[in-house]
Amino acid sequence: MISQGTAKKADISLDLPGAYDGQVITRFPPEPSGYLHIGHSKAALLNRFFADKYHGKMLLRFDDTNPLKEKSEFEESITEDLALLGIKADAISHTSDWFDELHKLAIQLIKSGHAYCDDTPQMQMRDERMKGIASGRRESSVEDSLKRFDEMTLGTDEGTRWCLRAKMSVDDPNKAMRDTVIYRCVKEAHHRTGTKYFSYPTYDFACPVVDSLEGVTHALRTNEYRDRNPQYFWFIDALNLRAPHIWDFSCVSRLMARIDRPSESIG
Repeated sequence: MISQGTAKKADISLDLPGAYDGQVITRFPPEPSGYLHIGHSKAALLNRFFADKYHGKMLLRFDDTNPLKEKSEFEESITEDLALLGIKADAISHTSDWFDELHKLAIQLIKSGHAYCDDTPQMQMRDERMKGIASGRRESSVEDSLKRFDEMTLGTDEGTRWCLRAKMSVDDPNKAMRDTVIYRCVKEAHHRTGTKYFSYPTYDFACPVVDSLEGVTHALRTNEYRDRNPQYFWFIDALNLRAPHIWDFSCVSRLMARIDRPSESIG
């Protein structure tokens, strides 16, 4: 039993690096491919908490880059469930709002020698990345990659064979830095942009770019993304964009592990 006068009021004394009152902008970027789950809820609550703490704003951005999985009904459901949690975004956007700009920046990466198109079969590409082997397409000319990227965007039969990869590194110890895929061809109409594009950006490419373009000052990411943080800043540097701060937090799966196995140490 706690004696009277010894109990302490719960306190959340968390701070963001480089945060200034009235200037913080956070974002919660769920993919509209399913319903809100506990992991989403934790991320949304943290983003809202920090935006309020610094008298800033929280953006709700639907990361709608995969037309095979996403539906408008999921966007509506996520928005409704956030409201039930008492979370209201200051603005709502979609990654697809930025498809035109993302497409231009992908071409910029190709022209600057920072990206190339690749038709290596998926399993072979995965094996080469694991072993630190360069793709046979890595030194393709800018002209060839631009031509292939056009085919991807049009969704031609030839275009479906290709993807666009960032020319980062072949054998970096951090495997997230080994020429990651940043665009793929999906011959499917998008629920918001229709058939304007058949080449769609991956989350790894779109996330840092749109964070910067939307004025996000602090990107809250679960620590399972920590190995991909250098990748995030690689895109920022390669495209000469403003860099947000990244603030890592533990993912819910590790939290649940502590609850299920309280006597074990979760490192």
